[in-house]
Amino acid sequence: MENITEVKDIIQFILRTDEIERDASIGSDISIPIYDISSEEFLDFAENAIASETKEGIVNAVSNLKRALDCEMDMFFECINLKRIFDKKNLKFEKKTQFLSSIGLFPIQTINKLNLMRNKLEHEYKTPEISDLHTYYELVWSVVKIVDLHLELLYTNGEINLELHSENNKYYFTMKHDIKECGFKFEIKDWTKGKEKKQIQLCVNLRDQNDECDFINAFNIYLLSIQYFDYGNLNLYKKKVKKLIETEIV
Repeated sequence: MENITEVKDIIQFILRTDEIERDASIGSDISIPIYDISSEEFLDFAENAIASETKEGIVNAVSNLKRALDCEMDMFFECINLKRIFDKKNLKFEKKTQFLSSIGLFPIQTINKLNLMRNKLEHEYKTPEISDLHTYYELVWSVVKIVDLHLELLYTNGEINLELHSENNKYYFTMKHDIKECGFKFEIKDWTKGKEKKQIQLCVNLRDQNDECDFINAFNIYLLSIQYFDYGNLNLYKKKVKKLIETEIV
């Protein structure tokens, strides 16, 4: 416990536990913005355009699918107080999708095909196949629903409290999503009977580009812990946490 100074130490600490009890979950102060046009409306526009089966409809469908993704991603980043960072650095579509892929929301290779399709339309003036549009409509629809679901999870789980048992030791583990400070707080208290009570805190904040790797790792742990808190499958939880190390995310 004394050696916990990095996110990877938190992962190893979780993996060494024999049992994890779910204690409490507290809601967050996420505020969801309301735009004049929502991502769902852009999806409706795209669906209607595809149904026309005209060249004009196909062109409009590609643009509206891209707008649906942009709108959904901006909403997500604004909710978790990251949009200002992306805007300040003028980070583009690929960087946004890469970030969401890195925290496990969707595979990056597939979603970037939509941007490739749009680029071919705008720079090579190539009309997409209608069959491809149907495929990418379903893909964007799925991404919008996935992002919405994760926002709901973050909204209802602003803080998670767990009891960890390792051999004869007992620890109280608190994880908090600090939206205002753009970070995560991890706190471990030694609750082992007869021992001196010790406490360790680790804060991971996104202040500049150098913090990105640790922040993404912390985000992954937090999302996986939310899933465990909701479903209670310890073996699956540990398997997913271990995969963070095996895939060299940490």
